[in-house]
Amino acid sequence: MVEIFLERAEQLASARDLVREESSYSAATALLSVHSAIAMNDALLLSLTGKRPRGVDHSRAIVETELACNAKKLNCNGLRHLKSLLSKKTAVSYGDAPISFEAASSLAITSERFQQWVYSILVMKRSS
Repeated sequence: MVEIFLERAEQLASARDLVREESSYSAATALLSVHSAIAMNDALLLSLTGKRPRGVDHSRAIVETELACNAKKLNCNGLRHLKSLLSKKTAVSYGDAPISFEAASSLAITSERFQQWVYSILVMKRSS
Protein backbone atom coordinates (compact mmCIF):
# COMPACT_ATOMS: atom_id res chain seq x y z
CA MET A 1 0.00 0.00 0.00
CA VAL A 2 2.98 2.33 0.49
CA GLU A 3 3.47 2.18 -3.26
CA ILE A 4 -0.03 3.52 -3.90
CA PHE A 5 0.54 6.57 -1.70
CA LEU A 6 4.02 7.06 -3.13
CA GLU A 7 2.69 6.88 -6.69
CA ARG A 8 0.08 9.54 -5.89
CA ALA A 9 2.75 11.77 -4.39
CA GLU A 10 5.03 11.29 -7.38
CA GLN A 11 2.24 12.06 -9.85
CA LEU A 12 1.42 15.29 -8.02
CA ALA A 13 5.12 16.20 -7.91
CA SER A 14 5.50 15.47 -11.62
CA ALA A 15 2.52 17.69 -12.39
CA ARG A 16 4.06 20.39 -10.16
CA ASP A 17 7.26 20.18 -12.18
CA LEU A 18 5.39 20.37 -15.49
CA VAL A 19 3.69 23.67 -14.66
CA ARG A 20 6.14 25.38 -12.32
CA GLU A 21 7.96 27.42 -14.95
CA GLU A 22 4.75 28.95 -16.32
CA SER A 23 3.79 32.08 -14.43
CA SER A 24 0.17 31.62 -15.51
CA TYR A 25 0.10 28.39 -13.45
CA SER A 26 1.35 29.77 -10.14
CA ALA A 27 -1.76 28.69 -8.24
CA ALA A 28 -1.52 25.18 -9.67
CA THR A 29 2.18 25.00 -8.79
CA ALA A 30 1.44 26.07 -5.23
CA LEU A 31 -1.43 23.61 -4.79
CA LEU A 32 0.52 20.73 -6.31
CA SER A 33 3.52 21.55 -4.12
CA VAL A 34 1.48 21.36 -0.94
CA HIS A 35 -0.56 18.32 -1.90
CA SER A 36 2.38 16.31 -3.23
CA ALA A 37 4.11 16.81 0.13
CA ILE A 38 1.00 15.71 2.02
CA ALA A 39 0.81 12.56 -0.08
CA MET A 40 4.54 11.97 0.34
CA ASN A 41 4.15 12.22 4.11
CA ASP A 42 1.27 9.75 3.97
CA ALA A 43 3.54 7.28 2.14
CA LEU A 44 6.33 7.80 4.66
CA LEU A 45 4.06 7.40 7.66
CA LEU A 46 2.61 4.23 6.22
CA SER A 47 6.10 2.90 5.53
CA LEU A 48 7.29 3.65 9.06
CA THR A 49 4.25 2.51 11.01
CA GLY A 50 2.34 0.16 8.74
CA LYS A 51 -0.76 2.27 9.41
CA ARG A 52 -2.68 4.41 7.00
CA PRO A 53 -2.94 8.06 7.88
CA ARG A 54 -6.43 8.88 9.10
CA GLY A 55 -8.39 12.10 8.95
CA VAL A 56 -7.61 15.43 7.40
CA ASP A 57 -5.67 17.00 10.26
CA HIS A 58 -2.32 17.26 8.54
CA SER A 59 -0.67 18.80 11.60
CA ARG A 60 -1.51 15.57 13.44
CA ALA A 61 0.15 13.63 10.64
CA ILE A 62 3.33 15.67 11.23
CA VAL A 63 3.28 14.70 14.90
CA GLU A 64 2.72 11.05 14.02
CA THR A 65 5.58 11.10 11.51
CA GLU A 66 7.87 12.77 14.01
CA LEU A 67 7.02 10.15 16.64
CA ALA A 68 7.64 7.36 14.13
CA CYS A 69 10.99 8.86 13.09
CA ASN A 70 12.06 9.29 16.70
CA ALA A 71 11.06 5.71 17.53
CA LYS A 72 13.29 4.48 14.68
CA LYS A 73 16.05 6.98 15.54
CA LEU A 74 15.70 8.78 12.22
CA ASN A 75 16.53 12.42 11.59
CA CYS A 76 13.32 14.51 11.66
CA ASN A 77 14.80 17.67 10.13
CA GLY A 78 12.96 17.23 6.85
CA LEU A 79 9.63 17.72 8.58
CA ARG A 80 10.37 21.44 8.74
CA HIS A 81 9.66 21.56 5.01
CA LEU A 82 6.27 19.93 5.46
CA LYS A 83 5.47 22.26 8.36
CA SER A 84 6.30 25.24 6.17
CA LEU A 85 4.10 23.98 3.34
CA LEU A 86 1.19 23.22 5.64
CA SER A 87 1.41 26.67 7.21
CA LYS A 88 0.50 28.02 3.76
CA LYS A 89 -2.07 25.39 2.82
CA THR A 90 -5.16 27.39 3.76
CA ALA A 91 -3.99 30.52 1.94
CA VAL A 92 -3.00 28.50 -1.13
CA SER A 93 -6.17 26.41 -1.20
CA TYR A 94 -8.79 28.91 -0.09
CA GLY A 95 -7.23 32.37 0.00
CA ASP A 96 -8.61 35.22 -2.07
CA ALA A 97 -5.22 36.73 -2.91
CA PRO A 98 -3.39 35.74 -6.09
CA ILE A 99 -0.33 33.54 -5.72
CA SER A 100 2.79 35.10 -7.17
CA PHE A 101 5.22 33.21 -9.36
CA GLU A 102 7.90 33.77 -6.71
CA ALA A 103 5.74 32.36 -3.91
CA ALA A 104 4.80 29.35 -6.02
CA SER A 105 8.47 28.75 -6.90
CA SER A 106 9.40 28.88 -3.23
CA LEU A 107 6.71 26.35 -2.38
CA ALA A 108 7.90 24.08 -5.19
CA ILE A 109 11.47 24.18 -3.86
CA THR A 110 10.27 23.42 -0.33
CA SER A 111 8.16 20.56 -1.65
CA GLU A 112 11.15 19.13 -3.55
CA ARG A 113 13.29 19.30 -0.42
CA PHE A 114 10.67 17.45 1.57
CA GLN A 115 10.39 14.85 -1.19
CA GLN A 116 14.18 14.34 -1.16
CA TRP A 117 14.16 13.90 2.61
CA VAL A 118 11.38 11.31 2.40
CA TYR A 119 13.24 9.41 -0.33
CA SER A 120 16.38 9.37 1.82
CA ILE A 121 14.43 7.69 4.63
CA LEU A 122 12.68 5.23 2.33
CA VAL A 123 16.00 4.23 0.74
CA MET A 124 17.61 3.86 4.17
CA LYS A 125 14.66 1.79 5.35
CA ARG A 126 14.83 -0.51 2.31
CA SER A 127 18.55 -1.14 2.75
CA SER A 128 18.24 -2.06 6.42
